[in-house]
Amino acid sequence: MHFRSVTVQTPPTVEPVSLAEAKAHCRVDTIDDDAYIASLITAARQWCEAYIDEALLHQQLVMRMDGFPPEIRLPRPPMATAAGYTGTTITYTLNETGQTATLSTTQYRVDREAKPAVIRHLYGGAWPAYLEDYNAVTVTWWAGRGNDGSAVPPGIRNAILMLVALWYERRMAADATGLSEVPFGVKALLDAARWGSYT
Repeated sequence: MHFRSVTVQTPPTVEPVSLAEAKAHCRVDTIDDDAYIASLITAARQWCEAYIDEALLHQQLVMRMDGFPPEIRLPRPPMATAAGYTGTTITYTLNETGQTATLSTTQYRVDREAKPAVIRHLYGGAWPAYLEDYNAVTVTWWAGRGNDGSAVPPGIRNAILMLVALWYERRMAADATGLSEVPFGVKALLDAARWGSYT
């Protein structure tokens, strides 16, 4: 069973590269474009996360499904393991009235070391009875490599800087002389950091 949606409930509080690092990379020495460059850093980080299907920094994600699959595979690895970022919540629709319940954490097990992380019911157990309907099951968890950029590999950090510089210099989606996608160098750096894929 595939998920219906995955959304960010609590975004990262920092970015993998700082404003100062991005300005130095872009050779900018004024403060006039600080807000704009900061927005490009966030956009570049989000683009990289989508490309490699990974959460670079601690962020709380919400996945909605129409029911319980045999095992729940969590997108955007890695699942967070740091203290304060290990909470996992599973809610499900009980009946036609729309009442919901929260599944006790003692009724399932979480494999945080798998990539992607996997949630399974207990040995010999089963998922609870639920109403099969749109978004009947919701899983909330924390993903990401850490709460700052120190755990983000240099290749990914450089890919973010390259994207920021590209978007800062070229502020249109395309122009007459540059009808190209994201440069090869960015994708090459990110491809080297890919962890794999899953279905």
